[in-house]
Amino acid sequence: AKAAGVDKVLLIQKHGAVENTLPYAIDAREGDLTLTQITTSSIDHLYDKRHKKGFFLMVEGGKIDYACHANDAATTFAEVEDFDNAIRVAYEFYEQHPDETLIVVTADHETGGLALGRGPYELNLKTISHQRMSMVKLERELKAMKDTNGDKFTWEEAKKFLTENFGFWESVKVSNDQTARLERSWNEFKEGKSGADRLCNTVKHIISECALIGWQSGGHSNGYVPAFAIGAGAEQFHGRFDNTE
Repeated sequence: AKAAGVDKVLLIQKHGAVENTLPYAIDAREGDLTLTQITTSSIDHLYDKRHKKGFFLMVEGGKIDYACHANDAATTFAEVEDFDNAIRVAYEFYEQHPDETLIVVTADHETGGLALGRGPYELNLKTISHQRMSMVKLERELKAMKDTNGDKFTWEEAKKFLTENFGFWESVKVSNDQTARLERSWNEFKEGKSGADRLCNTVKHIISECALIGWQSGGHSNGYVPAFAIGAGAEQFHGRFDNTE
C-alpha cells in the first residue's frame, strides 16, 4: 500500500484473530501472525525498495511489557523467546551484509521489578514450563466455564483444569496453604463475590512462589536495561549511558 508518499506493508491476520494486537506467544495458534513474520516482511520490503540508500527499522516486542505488568512469568519468558526469534531474522540479514548493517537490541525500561530468586539460593524454573496459557486467556477460560457449567463448575473441575494447564498438584508441588488460597479464590469467583481476575492473581502468585521468581510491582521500575549491539558502529553502544543518549 502507498499513503502520503510512504511505502507500507500491510499484513492481515486470519479471520477470528484479535484485530489490534498479536496474541501472546504462549497462546498463539497455528497460522497466527508472528513478530518473526512481521520482521521478515519488513526487512524484505525495505531492502528491496531502499537498499541503495539504506533503511532504518524498529521492531518492538511490546507484549513483553504487558506480560511483566501482569507479573506473568511464563508468558514473559515466552515473549522474550519470541522476540529472540525476530532478532534472529535481523541477524541473518546482518550476516549477509556485515559491513553495512548495525543491529541494536535494548529496552525503554524494565517492568515489574522481575528478580530470579526470592530468598533461597535456588530456582525452580521448571515450574513455569507446565503453564499452557497466559493469565489473559485463563481469565477468559474461567469465565466461559462458569457461564457454561453453572452449578456444575465444581472445585474438583477447577482443580482438574488447573492441573491440565498449569501442572498444579502433579508436576508442580502445591502446599496445603496454597491449595486453600486457590480454593478460597475460586469460591469467591463462583459465588460472584469477585471476578475471575482475582482467581488468576492467586494462580500467578503461586506459580511465582513455586518457581522462586520475585516481582516488585505491576508497573515500571528504574532497573537498568541492557543494550546489545553488533555490526557497523556497534562500538558506540557499550557501558552505561543515559537513555536520552
